[in-house]
Amino acid sequence: MEKKNNQLALFNVVEKIENSTATITELRIPIFSPVQKLSGNSVTAREFKKNGGIRIIETSWGKVEIRGRKLLTQVHRDLLDCIYTHASKVLPLPTEEVVLVFSQTKILKEYSRDSKSEHFENQTKWLKEKIKEIRDITVNYVDTKGNSFDFNLISHLDYLEEHKAYSITLDNRYLKFYERELSINYKKELNKLLQVDSALIKAIIRWFFTHTKESRFKLMTVLEALGFPIDSPKSLQVCKREIKSRIGELQSFGIDYNPSDEMFYYMGNNSIGFIPSLFNQANNTVEKVIDVPKKSLDDLIGESISLENEKVIVKSISYESEGALICAAYIETEDHKNFRIKNKEELNEEDFELEVILYIESILYKE
Repeated sequence: MEKKNNQLALFNVVEKIENSTATITELRIPIFSPVQKLSGNSVTAREFKKNGGIRIIETSWGKVEIRGRKLLTQVHRDLLDCIYTHASKVLPLPTEEVVLVFSQTKILKEYSRDSKSEHFENQTKWLKEKIKEIRDITVNYVDTKGNSFDFNLISHLDYLEEHKAYSITLDNRYLKFYERELSINYKKELNKLLQVDSALIKAIIRWFFTHTKESRFKLMTVLEALGFPIDSPKSLQVCKREIKSRIGELQSFGIDYNPSDEMFYYMGNNSIGFIPSLFNQANNTVEKVIDVPKKSLDDLIGESISLENEKVIVKSISYESEGALICAAYIETEDHKNFRIKNKEELNEEDFELEVILYIESILYKE
């Protein structure tokens, strides 16, 4: 029975992966440095080498320790995005791992926008090397509640003769992390994102994609979250100039920036989809992806939802808290079929509100 339940959960996380580009956490913590290529003389590279191939960064979203032979950059994130978006198959394995099958030609074409390169052999060699660099990185993430997760993003790179294609294997530790996390789908914006020729701007855009509401953040808060070396005056000066020169590009993704007060303003992006944690789903399945979630819980008041195959109307939504921790959302209906959505992962208020909105929208009554 236990094996059957595990296999069921595996199929559900496959569906979640098919509907996602990445987890929100992966984009909010600096697993992928906001650069195209790390110079050996950079502050980050020197510290990584000095610490024996270990980088530790603490941000408002948690602490991350990255261990490996080479730090990851936005190029690695670009390639993962392409594979998740253009995988021909997503297959569960009996080992509780998941395989993404992909065409090297397709990934290189989407990444470089060049389908007639005379150096295809060199490009495929380069692609395989970048994937191996991702495979060789281990991530230890400790969230703000003290929960710890240790995983590799990829466990294997293989050629599958039966599919005449390459594949990456996601190991079970990463899948456990994936199924509990909120995930995000920005596949509709990927082509435009790949055309951005600044790794820093790409990292900023991806970071803002993870926020559902209109919001504002100080420049230093965003740079710290991205793992940018803010202690280097020269690097910081170059960074500010680059952001200032690319305000129009940021605006095309719903992000504005005011250089005088060094503040970002995010207007939201209707092309971004969000997928809830499987832990808060009644049947642990991904019923649908919410492309444009409601802006607040108040927007759901008066909506009809389906409970036990009956139509009921949402009367009120309130939080139950213990100190600063939100324990659950209490949903009262006009038919007195009240229920709770527990904050099992002890999410912060913004992320838990998104989780509640996504859950309620997934059970909206359909005529």
